[in-house]
Amino acid sequence: MGIEPIVLKTKNAAGQDDAAGSVTMNEAAFGGFVKHRLVHAAKVKYHKALRQGTHCAKTRAEVAGSTKKLYRQKGTGRARAGNRKSGKRVGGGVIFPPRPKDYNYDMPQKQRGNALRSVLLGKAKDGELHLISGFAAEPKTKGMVATIKALGLAGQTVVIATDGFKKNVFLAGRNIEGVLVMPAQELNTLQALSHKHIVMERTAFDRLNQEPKHVVRPRKPRGTRKAEQGAVKGAPASKES
Repeated sequence: MGIEPIVLKTKNAAGQDDAAGSVTMNEAAFGGFVKHRLVHAAKVKYHKALRQGTHCAKTRAEVAGSTKKLYRQKGTGRARAGNRKSGKRVGGGVIFPPRPKDYNYDMPQKQRGNALRSVLLGKAKDGELHLISGFAAEPKTKGMVATIKALGLAGQTVVIATDGFKKNVFLAGRNIEGVLVMPAQELNTLQALSHKHIVMERTAFDRLNQEPKHVVRPRKPRGTRKAEQGAVKGAPASKES
């Protein structure tokens, strides 16, 4: 027996089966399997990007205070000491203090996209990815709460991914605790992992369900690059016979 395909039903705003019917998930377009290491790398990348990195403390060279030696080196019976700005004294500088730092690191756009697709595939396998044909036209929080309750997601964290920015949907769901409303094009791995369920519009999912097109860039013929470099440097033109 082969592995059964993932079939997602499309619901309407009332929580009933929509006329659009169900859609079979193209697992190949979502990577074929959940890539846990790639998802973890993307999650760490977004977590690091949230850090401001503005932490800072003063060294003994930056603390205000006298640089005079507290007492003579010998003859007092006490341990030798320098000035009061030493890191061992109260009010002194910090030894190896934290400095402002940028914690963010770059991750290729293709890898970020593949990580998000892996999360969506995992959500679909766990029954946590829901498709909806559309939302109520009026920006009413009451209507959005009724839609979430009709889908059986009341009291749980939900990401509502719309097909593009829709102001009325955003206004209807922005004040609901545990609910994040945003365009599906701006959804990232951390936001998808931070919420239990994802409710995505069918039109946005249909674009993701198609395998991404690989753009083949034309390559110049062999020897063309050297010829162009010689022309730029002012190489003498070949004599005609």
